Amino acid sequence: MSDHNHATAAPSSGAFDAISTPDVDVELQQFAVELGRFSRAPWMPEVRRLSQASNWHSVCVIAFQWGLIALSCWAAVASGHWLVYVLAAFVIASRQQALGIMVHDASHYLLFSNHAANDVVADLFLAFPVGLSTTLYRSTHLLHHRHANSPQDPDVLIAGNDPDWRWPKTRWACLKLLLMSLFALNLQRAAPVYMRWNPGSNLFRPLSPAFPLRARLLWVGSTVVVFGLIAWFDVWIPALLLWVLPSITILNVISRIRATAEHMLTPSTHELNSTRTVIPAWWERWLIAPMGINYHLEHHLFPSVPGYKLDELHRQLIRDEEFRKLAHITPTYCGPRYGLLGELLTPRVDDSAAN
Repeated sequence: MSDHNHATAAPSSGAFDAISTPDVDVELQQFAVELGRFSRAPWMPEVRRLSQASNWHSVCVIAFQWGLIALSCWAAVASGHWLVYVLAAFVIASRQQALGIMVHDASHYLLFSNHAANDVVADLFLAFPVGLSTTLYRSTHLLHHRHANSPQDPDVLIAGNDPDWRWPKTRWACLKLLLMSLFALNLQRAAPVYMRWNPGSNLFRPLSPAFPLRARLLWVGSTVVVFGLIAWFDVWIPALLLWVLPSITILNVISRIRATAEHMLTPSTHELNSTRTVIPAWWERWLIAPMGINYHLEHHLFPSVPGYKLDELHRQLIRDEEFRKLAHITPTYCGPRYGLLGELLTPRVDDSAAN
């Protein structure tokens, strides 16, 4: 079974059900406004090499995430100490982030060379546990690639109605937003962004390629099994404290930081500065941006490259003079002055005077 992904790109039933490969990367990357374009042709041999996804790598990475989750749950329950529960919550939230990011790779068919296996495994072990559907996510995400940052970008359309996604902000407004996310006080406003990808919210809508019958049956069956096991072992409280609570608090914060970094307040005068790559600190890579998701510019340029190979792609591209000159690369997510926050915050009067 070949590990190389083959694809055709065609819209169907309102969902852009395409498979990303080097041969269609250029087609997927059509902006609605005329921007300077980065020439992909010289990089295609290297991109084709990096686009060889490994089935076994995906199996091992998925198993690793669930192993850490299981170990964290065991440590918290076995100790019964509140501090261990808190530490476990941070580890689990970081792994929930990793699961969600692997759903993103699965939406490009980058986990497994067999497309059916890609979607089934992604749904059961990645998407459903964090409240997503692989096919529902794919139906809007590939449209985002085609219309990135334009009025036709579905992410722009959704976020445009939510003041939480309007930047720049003052330091107080930013702190308020992060605290509201941490204490799950903005879930009602954030819900429309996530409900479009949630299986339960779409279960009784008409069948479509965006959410086929197979995915619906898998979601119902897996939900019955999971809740049955929780009831059988009577672990409702640990499940709430160690899975649900981290997902609506810690994960809520770190996902917002990661998502904000990808396109917000980029210059958008050229394709290379319309998407942001962040070079994270080690703890940011673990908590906020695992699986190479911080290399978001590289992903938009060549979406056929799996996330775990984007760092190698970045090292290759940074040797290119045009890329070095124009690429929007930000050092760290949480650096207050030169990191992401420094780019997103409204300058204070004393900051402006100093500059």
